[in-house]
Amino acid sequence: MAHDLTITEVLRDPDLHMWEHRADSRDAVLCLSGVGTDPAETPGHEFARSASGNGTRNVLFVADPNRTWLNGPGLIEKIVELWDAFVTRCGSPRRVALGHSMGGFAALVLPGFTRLDSALAFAPQFSVDPSIVPDEHRWMEYREKIESFRIRSVADHLNDSTDYVILHGRHPREAVQRDLFPLAGNIRHFILPRTHHDVPQKLKMAGVLAPFMKAVIDKRVRRARLILQDNFGAELRRPSETGEGVVA
Repeated sequence: MAHDLTITEVLRDPDLHMWEHRADSRDAVLCLSGVGTDPAETPGHEFARSASGNGTRNVLFVADPNRTWLNGPGLIEKIVELWDAFVTRCGSPRRVALGHSMGGFAALVLPGFTRLDSALAFAPQFSVDPSIVPDEHRWMEYREKIESFRIRSVADHLNDSTDYVILHGRHPREAVQRDLFPLAGNIRHFILPRTHHDVPQKLKMAGVLAPFMKAVIDKRVRRARLILQDNFGAELRRPSETGEGVVA
């Protein structure tokens, strides 16, 4: 059955762009964009069909045109204010954040500032602060413009009540971010073999991006895990006896 997928721009400020899709469902998804492919253009909204369940879920799409990783002055408060108002209008009992790369980073950080039941992050950064990730040299054209790091790392903003699902590729270049993520009972960190930073692209090519997102949003953890294992041989990072993360 076809559903309407009208996406309406609701905010265009120098520091924040937003769009929304309204649906009959009461679930609300906060979909946060990555850095985009063209430095001269503001990132657009992402995951429109997958995040909305082909138009069946409410979605608030967010893009940070300055690529600040939530470090822009007052940016977090503005996103939270507009997200909370959106949730109220939707009457949403279940609230989920998701994103890729910079968007995944934001999806993991924002539960520290507003209620989110689940957060799904594809290839997120743990930090872009040079003092924490001195060996990370990607995205420097944006990182060098961040004057002050209010958000130094994801770990500073994790909580015990949100369910976190994190996906990374096994490629060695991802290790500088991937291996810093903490492990806990409410954090499921999957590693995809033969995958670099292009995690959602791999899922989309395999035809499982939408069903995987649905499983996470619906809190069907076993279903989400089986999709990753059956299609990619994904492995789950678990605590070792020494406290370090190991892949099992």
